[in-house]
Amino acid sequence: MRAATHQDPQRRPQTVTDLFTLIVREHAALPEDPLPAAQTLLDAAGTGDTGAVDTLLALVGGHPEDYELHVGVLAQLDTQQAGPALTREPAQAHNLLRALAEHVDGDDTHIVQFGDAAAVVIWLHGICSYAADHRDWDLLEEAAHTMCTWDGAWDQWSAQDKITLWLRALRSEAASVIAAVLRDRPDSAQHFSHITDDRTADPRIRQALRASTAD
Repeated sequence: MRAATHQDPQRRPQTVTDLFTLIVREHAALPEDPLPAAQTLLDAAGTGDTGAVDTLLALVGGHPEDYELHVGVLAQLDTQQAGPALTREPAQAHNLLRALAEHVDGDDTHIVQFGDAAAVVIWLHGICSYAADHRDWDLLEEAAHTMCTWDGAWDQWSAQDKITLWLRALRSEAASVIAAVLRDRPDSAQHFSHITDDRTADPRIRQALRASTAD
């Protein structure tokens, strides 16, 4: 009403279409910010609520463009809760991990902080470890690619210390999966080149690191 009866005639809607557009705009539902709901679900998940975990992953998955949901919330979810939920929903796991990889450089409003980068890599390592322990090779491969994407970009020692111990312990099919990922991610593989001379590590891991760092 204020716009339609403005004292300046030039500032009033000039046509019926202009008036209709104004009415639609003023009555349009505002999009709900998903972050408060995600934080509430994260808190509930912390109490052991598995339903909250599934709902949280679905919420984050519905907003692949949201940096804060992925880096600030998803990467705070206990990996022992996230792992089973991701295993139950392979397509959702694929989409979540791919979206997290896309946030490696931040966005127009968020600059990645070193601490956040380390936390993301450590979280992804936890998902990799869960997947390897439960022989979920698809989840292991997807999580490892995302982990190496972030590690290759941010080179955080606190995360690499954990990954190094894990790489040295890998055997069997898990070692084969990770060796293939390392060959595809030489920017990350070079951070673990010291393992190539460790004879306690699986030969496939050592060979993959040797080939990646040679390139």
